[in-house]
Amino acid sequence: MHRIIVATDGSTTANRAIDAGAVLAKCTGADLVLLTIGGSVTGAELRELADEAGDLSDTMQSAADKILEQARRRAQRQGVRSVTLKTGWGDPGDAIIDAVRQLKADMLVVGRRGQSRLSALFLGSVSQKLASFAPCAVMVVP
Repeated sequence: MHRIIVATDGSTTANRAIDAGAVLAKCTGADLVLLTIGGSVTGAELRELADEAGDLSDTMQSAADKILEQARRRAQRQGVRSVTLKTGWGDPGDAIIDAVRQLKADMLVVGRRGQSRLSALFLGSVSQKLASFAPCAVMVVP
């Protein structure tokens, strides 16, 4: 195994996926990529984010960066030294599958359900879509 992607939205379930992916990466010597997806934000969330800070794109990127930095620290506590951070935008299922293809991942680790301020990344339908269509092995963590 060469590359493991863990998709995270900062939720409790996603944190369990980070733990599982980090342990797998450490045991197999695989590269670990932590991925978060933004873009499926409701109109109300967009208005709230825009009210908090003037530049919406900077605010969304800042939120994604915060999720990824917390994920990196969590993975490093599991003993993983080399972690790559990646942000994607758009439909969560499609964007995650695109990242898996682009990065040629051997495994994708996701939480079964989750929700963050950016979006509801791991709705049951998203994890089901990933398990059905990702071009690699998929571990869905409860």
